[in-house]
Amino acid sequence: MIHSNISDRFIFSDGQTRLLGVFGDPIAHSLSPKIHNLSLSKLDLNYHYLPFHVRPHQLATAVHGFKALGGVGFNATVPHKVPLLSLMDSLDPAALKIGAVNTVAIAKNGQLNGYNTDAYGFITALKEKYSETLSQKNILVLGAGGACRAVLLALLDEGADNIILANSTVTKAEELASDFNHHYPQTKITPIALDFLAIDLTHIDILVNTTSLGLHGEDNFPLSIEQLPPHALVYDIVYSANTQTPLQKLANSQGLAFIDGLGMLIHQAARAFQIWTGEEMPVALVKKHIFSK
Repeated sequence: MIHSNISDRFIFSDGQTRLLGVFGDPIAHSLSPKIHNLSLSKLDLNYHYLPFHVRPHQLATAVHGFKALGGVGFNATVPHKVPLLSLMDSLDPAALKIGAVNTVAIAKNGQLNGYNTDAYGFITALKEKYSETLSQKNILVLGAGGACRAVLLALLDEGADNIILANSTVTKAEELASDFNHHYPQTKITPIALDFLAIDLTHIDILVNTTSLGLHGEDNFPLSIEQLPPHALVYDIVYSANTQTPLQKLANSQGLAFIDGLGMLIHQAARAFQIWTGEEMPVALVKKHIFSK
């Protein structure tokens, strides 16, 4: 196999090259091919990772077609994470608790094994920047969608015991809080309405945004964060490849520590990479390349 530099458009393959990929709708924006192909090339592994634009009604056909082509595994992004659950032959505990699959490994016998590496990615990125324990910390999580479930699982498994869950539809926050409070009875998850003007931030230690605000190029974030104490950490799982997110701009203006979603993206990819190849992703190299761009 002849390996090219990751900046080259074409990567040469041979008859033994193993197929990896990512399914999404849309998919052209995904950084996953760059992350994985850089890692595969660095480790001299004979795999190639491709993006596949799969529309919702094509998902089952695409999964079976990928398996028929001898694919080893694939990632899934919006809108396929939840629908994949019903197509799997087995699910890991994280996928079961989160209720979504973002990584699929195809066994030699054709069995489809579903994983969710988002919680791992979130908490690994957090621990790189935040060395304190999460117990007795006041954590405010914005949003109650699929990404929020992964974030909650990560926080709870790491010992968080006081989480405020704010969502525009408060009943959805209540349902999610009830679900996780049942599985983690030692933790208090308090659902509230996401009223950007009324939320009290004076006692918040960690603010996590799991909403899509900032994802589509918005200029402003509707939450005023001046009330956050100076030691607070702001974690926006949204990221922008070209500029700061609106929440990051606010955090920087207040001199607050900040984490964006790129670290989560890279670390969830690293876990998937290990599941498929058995090798450790060269995370430092990937970070250097992605952040430099």
